Amino acid sequence: MAFLLKPLNWLVMLAVMGLWVKKRALKRRIILALLIGLLFFSNPWLVNQMARAWETGKRSPADIVEPYDIGILLGGFVNFNAETPPGLLTFHQAGNRLTTTLLLYETGKIRRILITGGAGRLIGKVPEEATATRKFLIQCGVPDSVILVENNARNTRENALFSKNLIDRLAPESRCLLITSAWHIRRAEMSFRQAGLPCDVFAADFLSESSRGNWLDQIEPDWKALLKWELLIKEWVGSLAYRL
Repeated sequence: MAFLLKPLNWLVMLAVMGLWVKKRALKRRIILALLIGLLFFSNPWLVNQMARAWETGKRSPADIVEPYDIGILLGGFVNFNAETPPGLLTFHQAGNRLTTTLLLYETGKIRRILITGGAGRLIGKVPEEATATRKFLIQCGVPDSVILVENNARNTRENALFSKNLIDRLAPESRCLLITSAWHIRRAEMSFRQAGLPCDVFAADFLSESSRGNWLDQIEPDWKALLKWELLIKEWVGSLAYRL
């Protein structure tokens, strides 16, 4: 399923079709569709508009006046494929989820941290993300006593269900703050609400960008735009599936 949600794969399939088809008229149409698709999905301005309309949960730490009992950190930010030396972790873009959570804890905006995320792969073996993140936070000086770990969830829906069960057992009636990527907030908030654990939200890791006066940034083709489309399309399809 994930294979079909990636614009890059769509473009590759068009290219293969263009090489395989013999009829000149059809070949020209396929090549034209490939060029249009490449220009569309690599355009930073277009994907920025879509991301800006979709992302939510934008808040400043200063907006939090009363500390939350628990900050719920959603996994999905550790790159276990990286050949990282023992004792270190490599994060990809969504690592802002972790650094934001650490900031909120250190500034007294959340009292405890619940990390939710297991080994969410169907093929291959990786460590449980929540367990690895707990070790990292302890290395950073966060007391083990304030860290809660849920290391079985494989997707956002399970993040919500398993976090609800853990909080009901260990910290019922807690006031919770859900921390995840801005482009993931809508699906995550819906999942936690459906699980019976409504939370306030705090967004990190924004896809939307401003030109800062350099208009070339908005029209020059950029490979990163393809990645942003992939994340957004996955969220749209996932949100629809969760609603159904």
